[in-house]
Parts: sequence; structure tokens; C-alpha cells
Amino acid sequence: MVRHPETAMPRAFRPLLPALLFALLAASVAHAKDARPVELPLTNGKSLTGVVEKGTKLEVVVRLGPDQVRRVPWSRLAPLGHYRAKRALAPAADGEARLELAELAVDLGLYVEAREEYEKALALGAISKSKFQKAVTAAERDAVHNGIQYAERLADSGDLETAMEIARKLKLHFASAPNAAEVGKLVAKLVKRVQDFDRAAAREKAEIERVTIESKRNKEILVRKTKAVDLYKNAVKLMEGWRKNVAQGSQTRARKAAEKADAMFHQARLHLGRLRRILPRSHPARADILAQLTQLDRAQFDLRFGMAEFYNEQTVWTRAEKWAALASYIDPVHPDLVELRDHLMTNRIKYRLSDMTNARGRVRGP
Repeated sequence: MVRHPETAMPRAFRPLLPALLFALLAASVAHAKDARPVELPLTNGKSLTGVVEKGTKLEVVVRLGPDQVRRVPWSRLAPLGHYRAKRALAPAADGEARLELAELAVDLGLYVEAREEYEKALALGAISKSKFQKAVTAAERDAVHNGIQYAERLADSGDLETAMEIARKLKLHFASAPNAAEVGKLVAKLVKRVQDFDRAAAREKAEIERVTIESKRNKEILVRKTKAVDLYKNAVKLMEGWRKNVAQGSQTRARKAAEKADAMFHQARLHLGRLRRILPRSHPARADILAQLTQLDRAQFDLRFGMAEFYNEQTVWTRAEKWAALASYIDPVHPDLVELRDHLMTNRIKYRLSDMTNARGRVRGP
């Protein structure tokens, strides 16, 4: 006959069995390690995720998979990775272990984690309430102090975004710290820096735009000035052939050469006129542009007035008036032009209606 363990014990020890089993269970829990996978940040910016199996003085053993084990030196673990490995190795219900973890977190600068471990140590009776409050207050004060210094260093290096994020976390996690008011001052400083940065960026953008506009303007000045000079020179060359045609009395050749040269003068005038509008009054090239405009006026007036005289001599009155009118756009009060236009108006042959329409006049009787 198989007996139940309870019935196999002496009757006097049977009431002690539940207490003994509870004590054994508590002891096993107190010494159990966390078998859940944890992420361990490394100093190179990467991380390992696995179950922390054991730790020695030099390294920690992490199981990454069923058949993959990695030995990681403590020196390769980032502060948060170091803390998480120690936490995984510490018994969950061991108050002294939680207290040691809290002190380690303080040394590593992990003040949020330190406060959590202090709270666990207090709940497990490893620290008195007065010592807990003193330790937490000191940790929060250090957290705010060190966080502000770090944020200011980041701000000095130009990383205002990360600095503002640190300030936000300080306000979120350590609002009850004795020096929490310093976080508000930090935020005000960072906001001012952001505003100054925005103003500086706006000034820099405006300067870039100004330089860009100036560069485009200088390029336009060079292009237009070059084109105006070339057009003027080509028009003057055409005028040499035009004078020969006028001397020979060739109306068609003279007209074509004059029209082509006049069109070139017109294009050159457009370029010079644009330059006169975009050049500041203090620009050194402005006087040169005005001198070129005066030179162009004289040459184009001579061409137009010369054509008007040529057609007047050829008795082509309509074309003579047309070229005289064009010359008047440049210098309407030139004495020679005024005299020629008066001559065209008063001395040209008057056409009768019958000459223009071939109509025959009718003489009516009394």
C-alpha cells in the first residue's frame, strides 16, 4: 500500500507542512533570476537582445537563441545595458539587491531607474522611509543638475532639439525635485536660443537671397551690356553701307540697310534702358550706361534723319515723313529736323482728288 507523504510523516509534524512548503517556495523565488529576454544597449550604439544567464567579474553571458550564447565584457555595455544586465541577475524579491541596484543606477546616471529601485527596496523593507526619502531627493536633485548641464552642452553644440527633449523629460519625471525650478529656467533659455537661431536663420536666408539676386543682377548686367555693345557696333557697320547706298541713290538697298540698322539700335536701346533701371545710382557702371545711351541716340538720330532727307530728295514724301517722325522720337526739337518737317508740310505737292481716285471732274452750267 502506497502512503501519501503527509500520512508518512509523524502526526506532530503534519501542521508544519504548509509553512515549510511556503518557506521553500519563497526561498526559490528570492534566488530566481529573470528569464525574460532583455535588450542590452552597447557602447557602439547597437544592442543585444537575449536572456541574461550569468555574470562574472569581467563579462556577462547572454543567450540569444537556443544554440547561440554571447559573452559580453561589461566594458562593452552602455550604462543602461549594464544596469539591465545587473537587474536581470538580481533576485526579484531581494530588498538588499534592489537597494544595490538603486545605488548602481545612481552611479550610472540612471535616476529614473534609481527611483524605481529605491521604491522596490522600500516595499521589501530594505531601507527605512526616512533614508528612502533622503536618497530619492538626492537622486532627483542630481538628475536635474546633471540633466541641465547635459542639455546646455547640447545647446552650445547646436543640438537644440535634443536639449529641448531632455528638458521635457526632466519636467516630466522630476517635477518634485528640490531644484525643479531650474528646469523652467533651462526651458526659457532654450526657447530664447531657438528664437535667436530662427532670427539668425532668417537673416542668413535673407542674405543668401540678396546674394543670389545680386549675382543674377550682375549676370544680367554683363549679358545686357555685352549685347548692347555688339548690337551698336553692328548697327554702325551697317550704316557705312547705308551711306554708300544713299550716295548711289538706291532706294531699296538704302531702305533695307536702314531698317536693319535701326532695328539693331532699337534692341541695343532696350538693353541699355533695362540696365539704367536695375543699376543703383551709386553703381560705377551707371555713368557708362548713360554715356552709351547718348552715343546711341546720336547715331540712331543721324540714321533716321538721313533717311528722311534721302526720301525728301527722292520726292517720296510719305516715307520721308515716316522717317522724320521716327527721328522726332529721339530729338523732337532738333533744328534741322524741325526745318525738314516744316518743309514737308508746306512745300510738298498737293494731290487732287481726281489724281488719287481717277475721277473726272464735272463742270455744271449756270
